[in-house]
Amino acid sequence: STHGYFGGGSSPKKSTMDKVTYASDTTAAVPGAALSSARYGLAATGNSTHGYFGGGTDAGARSIMDKLTYASDTTAAVPGAKLTEAKFYFAATGNSTAGYFAGGRVSSSPQTRSTMDKTTYSSDTTAAVPGAALTLARYGFGSASPLENALPTGPVVPFDNSNPNTGYFTGGGPGGKSTTNKLSYASDTTAAVPGAALTAGRRYLSGTGSSTAGYFGGGHDTTAAPSAPVSLMDKLTYASDTTAAAPGANLTNARRMAAATGNTTHGYFGGGTSPGFKSTMDKTTYSSDTTAAVPG
Repeated sequence: STHGYFGGGSSPKKSTMDKVTYASDTTAAVPGAALSSARYGLAATGNSTHGYFGGGTDAGARSIMDKLTYASDTTAAVPGAKLTEAKFYFAATGNSTAGYFAGGRVSSSPQTRSTMDKTTYSSDTTAAVPGAALTLARYGFGSASPLENALPTGPVVPFDNSNPNTGYFTGGGPGGKSTTNKLSYASDTTAAVPGAALTAGRRYLSGTGSSTAGYFGGGHDTTAAPSAPVSLMDKLTYASDTTAAAPGANLTNARRMAAATGNTTHGYFGGGTSPGFKSTMDKTTYSSDTTAAVPG
C-alpha cells in the first residue's frame, strides 16, 4: 500500500528490482530484492506482505517463481510455487489469498496459451485451474483487479458488483485483441465480458487500478496503418463491466511493454519501448483520470 516494485526487464535482460515510494514519488534500486535470475517478459502480483514474480525468458521460457518479502526487501525463488509451464509475455493479478497467472507464450509449438495457474500464498504452491482458462489463447495483455496488491475493500455483497471478487485480463496478441475476460475468484471460472472490451485491439499493454476501476495503458496497435505503439488509456469500471477511453489519462508517450502497479489513489506506469528502451514513470491520478510524468 506504500510502495511499488518493478522487477526484471530487458536492455539486455535484468534481475534489478526498483522500489517506488508513493509518498515521495521517488525510485531507487534495491539490490537485496533483485530477482533470482535475470529475465524479461515476466508477470507479477501480490498481497499486503509479499510480491510474486513468475515466469519470463532469458535464453528461453522460464517457470521460476520469485517471492519478494516487503518487510525485508529480499527476494528468493520458491520452487513449490513455480508455474506449471515455462512461459513469458503473460499477465497476473489476484486477491489477498491467491495470485492468478494467465496465458502467455511458450517455447514449443503451438506457442500461445490460454491456461490459468493459481498460486496459493499460504502454502507457496501453484496449480493449473482449467475452469479459469482464458476464452482465447493470447500473450502480451494487461490485467487488473479491485482486490490486487492489498487494495482496501469492504465485504463482498452477493449480486452487488460494486465490490467484485474478480480479476480482469484484457487485450493481447497474436494480432491485436480487444477481448476482456473476467475471472471469478469464488468459483475459479473465467468468461468473456463483451461490454468491457478495449476501445481498440492492442497487445503489449499494461494494467493496474483502484478498488473500483482498472486502467489499461499503452501497447501496440496492430489494427492501425501503419501499426505502432500507442499512449491510449482505457478505463474499465468494475460495477458496470464497461470500458471507455480516458483521453486525459493517456500515457505521456506512446510505448509498449511497460509495467504498472498502484495503490488506492494512483497508478504508476514505468518503462517500456517505443522503440528504444524507456525509463519514464507516469503517474495516473484516479480521481481526475489524468496522467503526468514524474521525473523523480
